[in-house]
Amino acid sequence: MSDQKRLLMAAVLMAAVLFISWQFMGKSQTSDSSRSTQQAIEYVQREQPPVFEDSTSAVKENTEITSDKYVDTEEILSDERIIKVIIYDGDDIIVEADVSTAGGTVTGWKLPLYEDMPGAGTGESIDFNGNSWIRNGTIFETSSEDTILVNETPRTLVLIDPSGESEIRYTFTPGRYGFLYETEGFEEITILNAGILPASEMNSNLSKYFKAQWNAEKVKSKDSNSINEDVRVGNVEWIAARSQYFAVIMMPQSYDRAYGYLFASEEDESPSIGLQDNRIFIYAGPLDYGRLRSLGRDTSRLVDFGWPIIRDIGRLLFWFCTSVLSFVSNWGIKIILLSIMLKLVLMPLTTKSFKSMAMLKQVQPKMKELQEKYKNDPKALQSAMQKMYREEGVNPLGGCLPLIMQMPVFFALYRVLANSVQLRGAPFILWIKDLSKPEILIPFQSSLLGLHGIGILALLMGITMFLQQKMTMTDQNQKGMMYMMPIFMTFLFMRFPAGLTMYWFTNSLLTIWQQQLIKKKLEAVQN
Repeated sequence: MSDQKRLLMAAVLMAAVLFISWQFMGKSQTSDSSRSTQQAIEYVQREQPPVFEDSTSAVKENTEITSDKYVDTEEILSDERIIKVIIYDGDDIIVEADVSTAGGTVTGWKLPLYEDMPGAGTGESIDFNGNSWIRNGTIFETSSEDTILVNETPRTLVLIDPSGESEIRYTFTPGRYGFLYETEGFEEITILNAGILPASEMNSNLSKYFKAQWNAEKVKSKDSNSINEDVRVGNVEWIAARSQYFAVIMMPQSYDRAYGYLFASEEDESPSIGLQDNRIFIYAGPLDYGRLRSLGRDTSRLVDFGWPIIRDIGRLLFWFCTSVLSFVSNWGIKIILLSIMLKLVLMPLTTKSFKSMAMLKQVQPKMKELQEKYKNDPKALQSAMQKMYREEGVNPLGGCLPLIMQMPVFFALYRVLANSVQLRGAPFILWIKDLSKPEILIPFQSSLLGLHGIGILALLMGITMFLQQKMTMTDQNQKGMMYMMPIFMTFLFMRFPAGLTMYWFTNSLLTIWQQQLIKKKLEAVQN
């Protein structure tokens, strides 16, 4: 195999990996849970000897309860009080919650800083409604005011059963998406109903949209629609119901680990999860890498930065964008600056590579002479070409190295841009309103070959790729690839996040500029 064919194979391999990555890595409604208290208890009893008399799990609406602690749901609602809880982070309101005395449960959890359905123009905020998060038939009493402002110190909401047999405490902390949930007089298993998380993105594929995820020795996950039966997933540090950008996480506080549970739920809704503890921190908010890291216990793994090596590079890129470039508010500019930084880091390597390819282009006449001379003796041809490469100081594979070096960075950046909530709905300029979605300047009426429209960034990127290949083409027999690769890559990038296309386009422009500088220097040396 000739050196030029090896270089061609590297380019084809990159294109193939990009396509496979998009297929398998890039693809990623509410209703009340019908799980009854008795179903949950029976399951736990099957798996664990202790007998439970009660539970904080859901009961069916309008069910007649024989225990004196419970009353009919319709009767509860007539005496219901809604306590409004507003959580601040500095001057910003990050949560507007509703807690009902009917069942002692959260009934609303709005995140004012995050838009529902970005691009739809609704102006509404994300609302983790789910109707009732943790439902039981008890009606509670509280001496709390109607509105609790959590802006300086933690605030605790105490809900007391009039019979004095049970109590629920919610503790809210400024700057935190979540609360400490403590119960007395209930069995330890606490179940969050299905359907708490909303479908918050346009054109969502609900069959793959929601997942359950947990950390028991290692992080595991399961699609919501594949949870067909109740199952205990082991001793967990945390268990979560999640979508692409948001999650509800249960973390035991009585001890480091507790038994976690998954419960079968209706199709196309966020899963029902449970934890066997009566002191739980429940996080309900964005999958923000920094916030999750502060929670500990590897909850930051909920932000999917890809495979191990790719994940480490992704974390480094994310840190650079959020820390070093924290003075820049526009993520489009951050990506451009990141492209420049990576180009500077790789410049010594790419400079050496471009020089090698330019010199390879200059020795093309000698290569043709050798090919003609040894056309019937492949071994002699290979030996003669290797000797010529040494004498001329040419590395025929030098052009592959920058491409190979950029691939892990490219994949890591893809994961960062596709899964960082900071990019969700982040605009750049003019028509580019969301860097986490494909950029579309000319939309289609209906999808065509998986495309929803034409993006100008992808077209410009394809043009720069064509110019790059034309400048470095050393074998005219591969001229067809000079046209096919940019076309294929343009089609592929039409489906990638706009931020990723912007990175590659910026990188291509910088590469062309660098190639021109090297070409002028070589010409000056020769003259």
